[in-house]
Amino acid sequence: MSTRKQKAVVEAALAEGLITVADPPGFNADAVWADIATVHAPGYVAAVRTGKPRRLAESQGFDWSPEFAESLVRIWNGHQVASRLALTGHVVLHPVSGAHHAHYGHGAGFCTFNYLVGAGRVLLEQGAVQRVAVLDLDAHTGDGTLALVGDDPQFGLFDISSFRWIPGGLDPTRHVFAGAHDADEYFVALKKLPAFLDSFRPELVFFQAGMDPFEEDDMGAVEGMTGERLGQRDRYVLEAVISRGIPTVVNLAGGYLDDGTTVGLHVQTIGIASAITPA
Repeated sequence: MSTRKQKAVVEAALAEGLITVADPPGFNADAVWADIATVHAPGYVAAVRTGKPRRLAESQGFDWSPEFAESLVRIWNGHQVASRLALTGHVVLHPVSGAHHAHYGHGAGFCTFNYLVGAGRVLLEQGAVQRVAVLDLDAHTGDGTLALVGDDPQFGLFDISSFRWIPGGLDPTRHVFAGAHDADEYFVALKKLPAFLDSFRPELVFFQAGMDPFEEDDMGAVEGMTGERLGQRDRYVLEAVISRGIPTVVNLAGGYLDDGTTVGLHVQTIGIASAITPA
């Protein structure tokens, strides 16, 4: 489901007139692979590119193939394109998932490379922005993102998961991590978002709009988190960032029901974003 839902989400959103498609410019694959190796261990990057050693290339849980490797380099490049487009005043959907569990030297949890960190670092290094925030509302904690940028003062992390594990050593000025057992706890944690945005003052936001908190999802359900409440969550988040004029890229993140429910929930997010985005 992690690799199949994207096409269905885009097709449904296009059919409803919620999005227009921006074709990315051409890119140099060798240069992108080299860029990935500035965030992840070169040996790990080489393994994913070549499939050798297979154990490392498949450490995220997917079967390796040349086509899979090509998809990863395109996703990495695509997130940079999406981020630059967001800086021109658009709210951008980059319909991909599989970033926040990827660590420096290995993948995990269906995440191979952390393209969120990759795009953020490029724009920070080029001076396009001064601070980047990852709003991670996947049901699982973004442990890989924290490991890669937790000590970088230019990255802020806002993370609500369906688990009680909260990492130690957090900087309260730019780290907000919470675990929620039910929808009421979830929304208590979510109400910390405006203060986080006003304190950290990001100039670019990556919104991981995961649908695995849905109460019937097999991979991280939050009790009482219905489709309606997920819509309330997304409206709250998007209104908070858009009203502050913060450039925003929305990613699909988790969501694993293969009966059309997950696709419908992702399209709901897109519809909310489309409705509240300034013309």
